[in-house]
Order: sequence, then structure tokens, then C-alpha cells
Amino acid sequence: MAHPKIWFILSEGQVNGPFDQDEIETRLPTAKDPQIWGRGQSEWAAPTRWHQILKELGAATPPSNEIQVLWKVRVEGQEKNPLKYSELISYLKTLKDFSAVDISHDNGPWKEVYSVPRVVEDLGISRRSHPRVPIVGTLACESPKGSFSCRVISISEGGLGINDAKNLQIGERFKATLTSPNLFITINTTCEVVYVGNDGYAGLRFLGLPAEFKSSIIEYVNKFATA
Repeated sequence: MAHPKIWFILSEGQVNGPFDQDEIETRLPTAKDPQIWGRGQSEWAAPTRWHQILKELGAATPPSNEIQVLWKVRVEGQEKNPLKYSELISYLKTLKDFSAVDISHDNGPWKEVYSVPRVVEDLGISRRSHPRVPIVGTLACESPKGSFSCRVISISEGGLGINDAKNLQIGERFKATLTSPNLFITINTTCEVVYVGNDGYAGLRFLGLPAEFKSSIIEYVNKFATA
């Protein structure tokens, strides 16, 4: 069974992907100071850490004949009632966007839908269903609480995934400036917090993003969609 293409590699400031794990392995020997990121990860990982992540994902994959084990789902921070695996898949198929959805198996850690290969396969989804891709950048923010900055690790036409987020609350809005070596322009926008994780990761939604900035982001995202 083929591995899903959920991994991206960062080398010398350039991000490429998505690749499956075998393709990443073939690129590692020639990459300079490589870092790897996959959907569901809150940080870029060095190759050694990435191999540990692969083992953890393998250990977390339940057997195909599971019957009674329950899964938990939360959407924008709101937890739903536990579901059997078949019920989980049926429910997820009713959703159009997984950007603010997390799942947990057997009381394990919360994970993004795209970080669980079995779920990705059974949903029949791909990167085209959820065009969020990795990026390296900094977000400088101005909120009523004061100024702060955080690292940007993913981007889509609709928003950002950030790390090092502190004391953010769902629904909070603030002005922000995104700078990245992967984009040709500096992006000024307003963001709304739609998800806050326990590990410093947060999901932001763009509000009223000007057309010129939106076009630049779409151009960057499409580079991966057509890779």
C-alpha cells in the first residue's frame, strides 16, 4: 500500500513537496540541513526527529479489524461525542474543511486529520481538498493586548498555521504583517483565531485579505498543487 504524500522538505530556504516518506528518504542524502514537516505537525523536524515521528504514527495506527475502540473529534475547539471508527469516517465525510478539526484515538494526543494516514486513505482526500502548505515566515501582530510575533509554519488562501502562540483565544482578532522568504511581498492583513492547541500551535483565518495579497498566496500554494 502506497504511503500518502503528506511530507514537505525544507532545504536552503526552499520548501518542496508534498512527498511520501520514501521520496523524502531519497532526498535527504543530498539536502543541505534539511527539515521536514507534515500536516498535523506543529514544528519543522530534523531527519532524526522525523524518523521518530514515523514510528509514532505507525504505533498510533489501529488495526483494521477494530470494533470497540472509540475516536474523539473536536471542531474549532468544541469536542464531539466519541465515535466508532466507521462513524468517525462518516462524520468527517460531511465536512468540507478540516482546517479546524482534530481527532484522537484511544485517549491519545489530538492530531490533525491529515496526520493520520489511515483516515486520509479512507476519506479519499488529498492535498487538493485542503490546499494548506508549509512556509517559513514571521507574523508580527498588533492586538489590544499588545504587540507580539510568532513563527508561521503553514499557509493557505484562507489562513495561517502559527507556532509559539501564547495566550491566544478563539475568536480573537488582530492586525498582522507576514514576512517570508518564500513570498515576493509582505502581507498586511487582519486575522482571527479559529484554533488554539496545547503545544503553542494556533490556526488563524484571514479577514478581508486584499486581492493583491491573496493572489500572491494562491500562486505560492498552487506551486505545490501542481508539483
